[in-house]
Amino acid sequence: MLLDEAVADNQEALGQIADQMTRSGAVKDSYKSAVLKREVDFPTGLATVNIGIAMPHTDAKHVNYDQLGVLRLREPVSFLQMGDGEKIQVKFVFMLALKEAHAQLAMLQKLIALIQDEEKIKQLLLAENTDEIIEMLNNVGIE
Repeated sequence: MLLDEAVADNQEALGQIADQMTRSGAVKDSYKSAVLKREVDFPTGLATVNIGIAMPHTDAKHVNYDQLGVLRLREPVSFLQMGDGEKIQVKFVFMLALKEAHAQLAMLQKLIALIQDEEKIKQLLLAENTDEIIEMLNNVGIE
């Protein structure tokens, strides 16, 4: 989990969190390039009432064990929106690394439920440390 990071663009944002996940051992060295390529081909930005959120992921073959990477940016950066390719300003990145392909759908559904809750998004934005964010994620069934 990285909080209030300053980045120049979405590629740097994705790279930072992918590097962190590689260092933790959750993903293989191939993960970063795979997730960066997939983001170009299949954008993952989602506009919400308060902020933009991105949920990048890639194939399970690049994953050693399940992990959800969380990046809260100091200032939003542009991502392309899922589906229509419109530019949106993203403040939160939830990067999925899951060993089972079917697990991605379940995790995406939990994350979408979370981001549709304006109050929870406000809490994530105001959280002062990683423990607060972990507790909020655990409370909605994201572990």
